[in-house]
Amino acid sequence: MTKLAATASLLLLILSLGWAKLEEKPREKRQSNKLHITLLYESLCPDSRNFMHQLGPVYEEFEEYIDILLVPFGKSQSERNGAIFHCQHGPAECKGNRLQSCVINSTANQAAQVKFVVCQMLAPDYSRIDQCANEAGLLTDVVHCLSSETGTKLQLQAELVTKQYSPSFIPTIVYNGVFDQQLQDHSLRDFRGTVCYMLRQQNLLPSSSTICQ
Repeated sequence: MTKLAATASLLLLILSLGWAKLEEKPREKRQSNKLHITLLYESLCPDSRNFMHQLGPVYEEFEEYIDILLVPFGKSQSERNGAIFHCQHGPAECKGNRLQSCVINSTANQAAQVKFVVCQMLAPDYSRIDQCANEAGLLTDVVHCLSSETGTKLQLQAELVTKQYSPSFIPTIVYNGVFDQQLQDHSLRDFRGTVCYMLRQQNLLPSSSTICQ
């Protein structure tokens, strides 16, 4: 198998599992009757933080219609198979991205993932890790993940997914695995409206639903 084919196979595996817990704890299967959203973001990016004000309420409202993959990496880069990470906003962002990966990977519950990420991203610093985890109903050994190979592997997975889309702007919002600049622009301005548009395009809303009216 060529290096390119091997990379493609690994990427397909990662995308099929989502953030599957490395200790044989697979994420719930991604559902075909939902709108799939991939959010590429980074922990200290002002634009990523600003988008969280939209993400929280929109996910809460449309939870039964959307399937979301949160990818905390952005414009970071790795060296020597994860021995070193360089992040757009410095070492603190690398720590934040790793933290996000560890907590996201600790649960298959997307509502809890989103709740933690929004809480943590809008916090003034990292002192609210436990508080945000508790609010999201998560119990996880973040410290072990941060300091172990697990955290490194999760960030390498995040890098692989991010590179698939080669984002020029962070955050980048991808629908159904295909980047579209118009949808990206609309999502940054009106995430809820864009989600409604995509749900209608895919006929994912029952005729009796008034959620987008």
